[in-house]
Amino acid sequence: MRELKILVALLVLTLVIALITSLGFLGRALWRNYWWEQEVYGLTGMVATTQAMEDFRHGKLRLRAIQGENDEPRYSGSNDGPFEIWIVQYYPSLPYPHHYSTEQQVEFYNRKMRHMHKHPENFVDQTNTEAQKRRP
Repeated sequence: MRELKILVALLVLTLVIALITSLGFLGRALWRNYWWEQEVYGLTGMVATTQAMEDFRHGKLRLRAIQGENDEPRYSGSNDGPFEIWIVQYYPSLPYPHHYSTEQQVEFYNRKMRHMHKHPENFVDQTNTEAQKRRP
């Protein structure tokens, strides 16, 4: 009877250690995933904002959308007010990181493009001479 109690105690101890170890690995994975998403969010935002500014400076008023599998960016044939709607490259069969990155890219690009269209005076390129004239 005593050996059975010792065996049960060892089994319980082993299970508790396994549970704590598993929770540690889960915590580490969640922490890494959080920082991975933050990094993708920041980098994708920077790239999409730069692309939107470049398009705006070239007179291209576009918004981006995700519409199923698509091999390369293409015009959808529709507009939203003055904006052409472009379908971005997207592969639904790829895993979550691709989906997350593409969704963030579309959001950032569209937000920046709408903002620049609403406030075009803030996005006029200045030459060095014009910038120096404004300095006191």
